[in-house]
Amino acid sequence: MTISVQVSVFGALRKPAGGAELDIDLPAGANVADAIAACGLEDRVDVWVLVDGNRAGRNEPLSDGAKLTFFSPVGGG
Repeated sequence: MTISVQVSVFGALRKPAGGAELDIDLPAGANVADAIAACGLEDRVDVWVLVDGNRAGRNEPLSDGAKLTFFSPVGGG
């Protein structure tokens, strides 16, 4: 069984992920770390993830139809 999730990718992460909007299929029981890998991204501390609009850790389980957002924080001063 698989689940389908929608991924929005922002900033410098778009190029390595292959685009700004991705639909990916993952095995049932997949988590955020699995989605990062499926998008071809390195799992680094500067890759932040939202699941359905809420900040999520790498072990957060995903459900069918989840909406993920990948981005890097921006700082300045």
